[in-house]
Amino acid sequence: MKTASRIWAVTVAVALIGITGCAAGSGNIPASPSTGSPKSSAEGSAQAATSVITIRNFKFEVPTTIKPGSMVTVTNADSAPHTVTAKDNGGFDVAVDPGETAVFKAPDSPGEYRFVCSFHSRMTGTLIVK
Repeated sequence: MKTASRIWAVTVAVALIGITGCAAGSGNIPASPSTGSPKSSAEGSAQAATSVITIRNFKFEVPTTIKPGSMVTVTNADSAPHTVTAKDNGGFDVAVDPGETAVFKAPDSPGEYRFVCSFHSRMTGTLIVK
């Protein structure tokens, strides 16, 4: 659980840096390069919208596909703790307490990665990376 908390803290810190625009207004660094082009922002928003796994009623709600290496947010809408644990060498294992979120990096290689909740073995899903 400490790892999930640390990942979440780093994610929040990075998001706050992006929101406050640390480079903008420093005098020597122009604001426009740090904000990115509209195209890249739209792509990032689309990716963020599809990279969420929601746990609700002891079931995983998984996006159709995830981009390789993208960050995946897991939201636990249940009253029990859950995990998202790769079954076959997927390299991800996060625990999420009730009402909380956790973040993990999707595998870099395209493929289908089966996962399970280690607390509730009947809860399974597949992360399709492409």
